[in-house]
Amino acid sequence: MEGTIPEDTEDLKSARGIMSMNDYIAGAFAGSAGIMVGHPFDTAKVQMQIRTTGEHRLGKTTDALSSVSAQGLKKGLFRGMLFPVMSYGAVNSLFFGVYGNTIKLLEPDENIRPSSSKVYIAGCIAGTVQLILACPTEVIKCTLQSQIPLTRRKEHEAANLLTKPVIPRIYHSGPVACTVEILKTEGIRGFYKGYTAMFLRDVPSYGLYLLVYEHMFAFMVHHDLTDKHHVLAAIIAGGMAGSISWASIMPLDVIKSRMQVDHGNRFNGFIDCAVKSVERAGISVLFRGTGITVARAFPVNAVTFLFYSQLLKYLDQVNPR
Repeated sequence: MEGTIPEDTEDLKSARGIMSMNDYIAGAFAGSAGIMVGHPFDTAKVQMQIRTTGEHRLGKTTDALSSVSAQGLKKGLFRGMLFPVMSYGAVNSLFFGVYGNTIKLLEPDENIRPSSSKVYIAGCIAGTVQLILACPTEVIKCTLQSQIPLTRRKEHEAANLLTKPVIPRIYHSGPVACTVEILKTEGIRGFYKGYTAMFLRDVPSYGLYLLVYEHMFAFMVHHDLTDKHHVLAAIIAGGMAGSISWASIMPLDVIKSRMQVDHGNRFNGFIDCAVKSVERAGISVLFRGTGITVARAFPVNAVTFLFYSQLLKYLDQVNPR
C-alpha cells in the first residue's frame, strides 16, 4: 500500500537512497555482527540437519548443542566462524546495496513511500544477486560445521561423561584448507553445490524479510512504540523479520545443507536429495532444526538491522550522500 511508511522515517529513507560507500560499510559491520551472535546455534542447526539416521542421529537441539560444545569453542561452537564473519560482511553489503538501488529505481521519488509490491520485488532481486557470494560462503561454512566430531552422552551414566567422538574421514583444519580441497577435487562448481535450493530459499524469503521489516518498523514509529533513535523498532522489526522469513523456508534450508556437505556425490541434484532424505528419515527430516533456527534468527537479525540502520545514519551525517 502506498503511504504505509511514514515520511519522517529517516532510517528507511537512507536505506533506499543511492548506494555509496556508506552502504558497504554499514552492511559489512551489520553482517559480521549478526554472524557472531548466531554462529554456535547455526552450527547446531547444521548438525541436526545432516545427522538424521542411525546411531549418528541427533534428534534434539540439546543433543546437538551438547555434541558441538564437547569439542570446545574453537573446534566446536565457533568452528568455521572466521570465514563467514568476514565474507558475510561482503554478502550483506551487496544485499543492502542492491536493495537500496532497486527501490530507488522502482520508486525514484523519495517523497513517495514504496508500495509493498515494490519492497518485495526489491528484496527478491537483492536476494538473487547476493547468491553469487553467499553460496560459496555457505558451502565452506557448512562443510566445516559438518566435520565437527559427533560426541554422544553415554546412556545410564553420569551426564557429563561423553563417548569417544566419531571423527569424519576428511577433516579440514580451517577455511583455507577446505577451499583448496574443494577447488582441487570438485573445481569451481563445488562452491555452488545446493545453488538451486539456495535460489528457491533466498529469493522469496528475502522479499518477505524486507517486507516484514519495513512494515513493522513503520508501524512502531507511526504509533510511537519506539525511542527517538528508533533503536527498539530496529531490534523488534529486525528480529521478527528474521524469524518469520526463516520459518517459511525450512524444508529448502534442510535440503540446501545436506547438498552442500555432500562431497561424495550421494545426491544427484535437488530433487534426488529431497526424495532420498525423506525416504531414509521421513517427512519430518525437512523440518529438522526449525526451533533453534527460528529462535536464533531473532537476535541475529535484530543485531543486523540495528547495526545497519544506526551505523548508516551516522555515516550519512559524517559523509553525506
